[in-house]
Amino acid sequence: MSTLELHSRDLRRARTRSMIQLAGLMEKAGTLETFDIELGRDMQKDPEMKAQVASLFKGLLVLNEMAVSSEVNLSLWAMQGLEELRKK
Repeated sequence: MSTLELHSRDLRRARTRSMIQLAGLMEKAGTLETFDIELGRDMQKDPEMKAQVASLFKGLLVLNEMAVSSEVNLSLWAMQGLEELRKK
């Protein structure tokens, strides 16, 4: 296997691991329950999931808008988030 193939595979694995960790955070925060998203369902192929996925996506867009605004202190969010993680 070439160095390029190994590097590419390592990057894919790292990306996949990050995506799994992000999904875990969403579950821990209660987001999946809030948006009525059941684990194990194919969100791309299941037409019944369309509204929930669209709602979650809009929520994430709003969160991103908040996070990049000058009104939000991400350092404060980080400290508060660490406190919440310790509780769970």
